[in-house]
Amino acid sequence: MISFATLSQIRHAVWLTMGLFAANAMAQSAATPPTQSPATPPTQSPAAPSAQSPATTPAVAPCAQFEQTVARYQTRFQSRMLGWSAKALSDVKAKTAFYPFSGPDVVTLMSLYPDADHYLMVADQTPDYVQVDTPVPAAGRVAGTGFECQMLAGFAQRGYYLTNDLIGKNGPKPRFLTLLHHNIAFAGASIELQQVLHLAANGVVSVRQPGQPGHGVRFALRNRDGRAVTLDYLRIDLSNAGIEKTPGALEVMGRHASEAVLLKSASHLLQKPYFSTLADVLVRQARWITQDETGLDIGPLSAQFELSLYGKFVAAHPLWAANESSRRLAQYYATRTRNEDLPFYLGYEKVGGSILMVGRRKP
Repeated sequence: MISFATLSQIRHAVWLTMGLFAANAMAQSAATPPTQSPATPPTQSPAAPSAQSPATTPAVAPCAQFEQTVARYQTRFQSRMLGWSAKALSDVKAKTAFYPFSGPDVVTLMSLYPDADHYLMVADQTPDYVQVDTPVPAAGRVAGTGFECQMLAGFAQRGYYLTNDLIGKNGPKPRFLTLLHHNIAFAGASIELQQVLHLAANGVVSVRQPGQPGHGVRFALRNRDGRAVTLDYLRIDLSNAGIEKTPGALEVMGRHASEAVLLKSASHLLQKPYFSTLADVLVRQARWITQDETGLDIGPLSAQFELSLYGKFVAAHPLWAANESSRRLAQYYATRTRNEDLPFYLGYEKVGGSILMVGRRKP
């Protein structure tokens, strides 16, 4: 088993991020569909600060039991993901890892693709850009709210967030930037710089200049091994209509979906016709895809990729039990006898437990 970040590293990550939270109770046990969130890459060096995007490493007052919550997550999930990735994804030499429908789940992406230099996440949640630009002295000590702490504890127990939590339906709407900070700390990483991003109509992503709207956040990080990496988060509605109404969205995703892709806890949205634009991009351009049952339909996935199967798929979560794509996947799994075990829990609760499929593009 691969060792995980020490508590001293976690403390360092906590004090370099704004608002870390935890708690000791699981928020809910039933899954609800997560909101959209894919990734998009930088066209500038992440280390180049601007007057509009100062380094933000303010002091933080973490929630109670934060270190215990992190340790619980790393034992239950991260250390096992790192060990599995070292074997199952050893041939994946991607510099960029792209995570559509990610929500704030930084840690899963960085754990499954620990050798990437650039992480791209896209989701439908909007960070507080004023909070991104707040200078250190003015930021003060920001404690996680009780509900944010409860969400973090639930994530540490389940390995995914509940959509109704993210959108404020189950309680006070959480601060999305704070959730990103907490997940960065969970990954054992620390923030050196954060900057507001702007997405141009031609798909170019750059640090926002005065007068430009914000479309996401760039983090210059030190990962758990001390290596400098870049994490970009873009706020984009990933439905066909959302991509069409967002200038540059299709271009930026098309440009940066050509290496490693992660699809997890994505509410089976890519199996719907109104998410076909992104699905077509991924099927056409990705070189490696790691996904659970909520990602691409098994038909186009198996047609374009050689698949290695992990876990046993019997049926989807009850919310999607009648999904035709899920039934096709169950039939596909039933005809394959060389499935390997998945040594960690991931994604929605369902009969048969967790699965992952690793796709390598066919010649």
